[in-house]
Amino acid sequence: MYIVSFLKNLFKPRKFLCTLYFLANLAIVFFLFGYAFTSLNGGTYDSKTFAINGLIGIAINLAITIISLSPIGEAYVRMKEKVQKMELTGDTAGIYAIFDEVYAAAKEKYPKIGDKIKLYYKPSEEINAYALGHRTVIVTHGLINSMDADMIKGVLAHEFGHIASGDSDLKLGISVSNSILMIFALIINFIITFFSIVIGLATKKVSGLVFGKILGSIGVFLVTLVYGIWTKIGMLLVNATSRKDEYAADAFAVDCGYGANLYTALDALDGVKAKSNFFSLLASTHPDTVDRLKAIRARLEE
Repeated sequence: MYIVSFLKNLFKPRKFLCTLYFLANLAIVFFLFGYAFTSLNGGTYDSKTFAINGLIGIAINLAITIISLSPIGEAYVRMKEKVQKMELTGDTAGIYAIFDEVYAAAKEKYPKIGDKIKLYYKPSEEINAYALGHRTVIVTHGLINSMDADMIKGVLAHEFGHIASGDSDLKLGISVSNSILMIFALIINFIITFFSIVIGLATKKVSGLVFGKILGSIGVFLVTLVYGIWTKIGMLLVNATSRKDEYAADAFAVDCGYGANLYTALDALDGVKAKSNFFSLLASTHPDTVDRLKAIRARLEE
């Protein structure tokens, strides 16, 4: 199920930039594993051995991604986020009634949405809700206390839109491959540092030690710089895709019948509603609120 959802996301037009970056990451992983493990096996660079080692790297990348998308991966992230399972009590019956209503509407709109989505609670005063993977919707204490039932319905419908589209899948795949690249960057930096020390000691002179240290520092700096630039590019592309995902999730909420609710919630959340400047928007995972409200209003009028 998870691999099918992941592969579907690779071919969604709005995720094109993330797909390109993810495939480029896989290509880099392929070559790194190909060269590294072929060298460990004697350094004979025949194409068959190289290809097998490279494919092993891609298989490891995809296996970790699938595990991360599984209920096990979601449980780990929930633990890391310190969210709690919201038990059904007299105090939580209201939010559960809202959740069940919106869940039923989402299922009617998109029957393929999972049957095991659960509601979780985060004891934070931040006014927020977010979806995680395929089975988790999280609401904060601040959201429950600050919004009325109708607004919460709109917010939850938006989060079900993210789950229906599997919006976290490709981002998680990129995070996994970037982590693998980070491990290689650390190993390369260690090797550079080690050999710079060996070169310095081999000269048996202070000038040699200084030269080795400078050489090593430059090498480590360049590797760190390249890795940093590459991951920064990835972050910008993920953010650009995330902004498109937000519009799609807004549209899902409208189609489920909760567009007006979501509009009211967004309007109340952003009291200023000033247009974001270009550079702040690049670093944001969400579109400008003014533009989101316009898009919701236009879809409601269709």
